[in-house]
Amino acid sequence: MGTYVEKPPHVDQARMRHITDEALLAELGVTTVAQARPWRRPDPVWPQPRPEDVAEADRLIGTEVDFLDKGHGRSRLYGFHYLRWMMPLVSAYAQTRDPRYAREWDRFFRQWYASRDQVEGDWPGLDVVWYSLGVSSRSMHVTRALAVLSTEPALSDECWLQMMKTVLGGARWAAEEHDEFRHGNWQFATVCELLHVARVFADLPESGQWAEVARARILEHLERDVREDGGHHERSPGYHGMCLGGVQRAASVDPDLVAHPRFRAMHDWLVSLTTSGGWVPHLQDSGVVWPAEMVRTGERLLGEAIAPAEGSHALEDSAYTIFRAGTLHTVINHGPYIGHELEPHSHHAALDFVLSGWGVPLAWEAGGPPSYDDPGYYDWFQATRGHNTLLVPGEEYTEDRRAARDLFHAGEHVDVFAGHHHGYRARHDRRIVFVRSEPSYWLITDAIDAEAIWLLHGTSPWVEHGGGYASSQGPGLLVVPVEPPDEVTFGSGRARIPDPETATAPYGEIHSLGLRRRDGRFTVAVFPFRDAPPEAQASPSTISVGGVTDTFTAHGWARDGLAEHWGGR
Repeated sequence: MGTYVEKPPHVDQARMRHITDEALLAELGVTTVAQARPWRRPDPVWPQPRPEDVAEADRLIGTEVDFLDKGHGRSRLYGFHYLRWMMPLVSAYAQTRDPRYAREWDRFFRQWYASRDQVEGDWPGLDVVWYSLGVSSRSMHVTRALAVLSTEPALSDECWLQMMKTVLGGARWAAEEHDEFRHGNWQFATVCELLHVARVFADLPESGQWAEVARARILEHLERDVREDGGHHERSPGYHGMCLGGVQRAASVDPDLVAHPRFRAMHDWLVSLTTSGGWVPHLQDSGVVWPAEMVRTGERLLGEAIAPAEGSHALEDSAYTIFRAGTLHTVINHGPYIGHELEPHSHHAALDFVLSGWGVPLAWEAGGPPSYDDPGYYDWFQATRGHNTLLVPGEEYTEDRRAARDLFHAGEHVDVFAGHHHGYRARHDRRIVFVRSEPSYWLITDAIDAEAIWLLHGTSPWVEHGGGYASSQGPGLLVVPVEPPDEVTFGSGRARIPDPETATAPYGEIHSLGLRRRDGRFTVAVFPFRDAPPEAQASPSTISVGGVTDTFTAHGWARDGLAEHWGGR
């Protein structure tokens, strides 16, 4: 058994790493660079240039870069060599035709090309330059730069040759690396880019073979790596978006892929998780996803509208359950821990949930880190304590958690989820009743045979209010425990906070409320509010809020002559 993360190294010096000028020109069927430089191919698929890229490019002018500097971080060193940070120069040139942006690209790229063989990473068995995401990401960026800068005199022939060699050598490497299926976003994204290169550079003699390998892998991923409900098997909206973006890129140059049913299903999956604020929560190592542009691209490729999701429903195969009413949105995670090429993106939590309303998060979680080098990655972002679920002090959360949903009821007035998991030595059971009829709220019941802490993270500090605890700023939540806790704890940590006004999600602070009980039994009512917390009372069988009183049994709800029942008798 080898120690390599991917295949054992197969970087052919002459065919991949150090292609000669003569060999490259022969591949292109020309004898001089002047004959080859004009762009006569289809335009690469790429987002429209952004006006703000000009200012970003200006900040890069004159910057000195050390491509060998391990100070970038263990994981970030790999991302630095994707060269995405250089792309504002290409975008700025496309908008202004100012040669200084091409000149800076030339300087950076020639420096990278000259130093790339000396780069050493700290992930054992994983080359910084010759690994899937590095090869595919650079291919995307360099292909775009070739199309935009090809006739600009400020881009030297030397640089143009090195860029073409990078694309050619990378495609050869990717075709050999991915000659058989393996799960995960690395291969999925890489073969999508390989197909894109094969179609854009159709004049290259090997393009047919690249396309054959890439199409075979893409179809396998659509069948084996995308779940029936459309979700990528790693269950992360961010990595799902990366794979969907790759498939869209491939389908833009190979339209037959659009007909595959999983192509449409991948779009529907994102739409299902999209909140009233236009974002998808940052579940399982994800960033906050803003899917509008991706959905528009999907609609253009499909030739039909992708309707917003309505009502409550279950993503069966991805193991997320979603409640909706007005602007209120709930996502409950009851899925497995999923492996990965290097490190799993699954978090150490199950039966955790996030809540949003009025376009902003209400009950939030740590989500994905700024970098996998972040010192808090393992003990906060991935950890159980960064999620809205039960924490058993002193116990490690097991990966084989055997989480399952036991009940899903989408009714006329209430939605109900019930599930369990075995992440701790004792089984944890949770039921969430969402009263959709206004005034809407959640009633959450938990049981575990262990001392436990019931956790909820809000976006502002908690203050006492009546018999519970309320967010100090609205929109927020009022949390009312039916059984008094033995101890109440408070804390805080970092998380991306989505801002619908700017469609960004900068890091801010979320605030933890912990209710500790020795018997591991909790019944907690959670009330959303926009401006000020409501007055509410909660007992084991009744909840009173907003002038109404609801009655609950083990399998039913009633209010003012209305009644609804769910599983059981």
